[in-house]
Amino acid sequence: MPSKDKKRNFATLRDKVLSQNGKEYWRSVEEYVDAPEFAEFVKHEYPAQAEDWDNSLSRRNFIKVMGASLAFAGLSGCVIQPAEKIVPYVRQNELMFPGKPLFFATAMTMGGIANGLLGESYDGRPIKIEGNPEHPGTLGSTDVWSQASLLGMYDPDRSQQITYRGNQSTWQKFMTEIRSVVESNRADGGAGVRFLTETVTSPTLVAQFRQIAAELPNSRWIQYEPINNDNAMLGAKMA
Repeated sequence: MPSKDKKRNFATLRDKVLSQNGKEYWRSVEEYVDAPEFAEFVKHEYPAQAEDWDNSLSRRNFIKVMGASLAFAGLSGCVIQPAEKIVPYVRQNELMFPGKPLFFATAMTMGGIANGLLGESYDGRPIKIEGNPEHPGTLGSTDVWSQASLLGMYDPDRSQQITYRGNQSTWQKFMTEIRSVVESNRADGGAGVRFLTETVTSPTLVAQFRQIAAELPNSRWIQYEPINNDNAMLGAKMA
């Protein structure tokens, strides 16, 4: 709205509101002040002289057309399925029964803190996540990230293999590259080696990084979380 339209007589506008009876709603301030820009927008968005819908198609013909469309849609689903064999387990799991859920205790880390969860699976496929009522950290509750973790598991676009600069690779090539980088920096104690991870509280993983630090004392292990409490910690130090 131009600046000159903003400088309107507010007393006149107030009197206009007080003179009205009943409730009246406006879609925007521009509509309330009768701005020409809003009138132009309404004219283009909802043209008053728009042609009415052509009602020449009778109800009988409409049913015929829709019936044919539904018939063709049904034919598209008549696909011959490939022959498949039902193969039993070589060694049947004594806790797994077809068609019956199996519950298992698990955990999901968020910011280095493990949240106790209870997973529900059918035939080895997890389908639901709930909080573990026996875990002291959750007491049976979950957060949105835990509930959405199943969507990430079944996401067809999730990363399923190693990639390097957009090209597919393998674990063997990855380990070869890592070993070459470590060996090339071993002479100076790993001064050019950096490890970037999320917050780690696993004693096993911490022990492994300590072993690396003993062999490469000049290397650095950096832990970072996109959502963290760094500002709160810095504020506490300043206080």
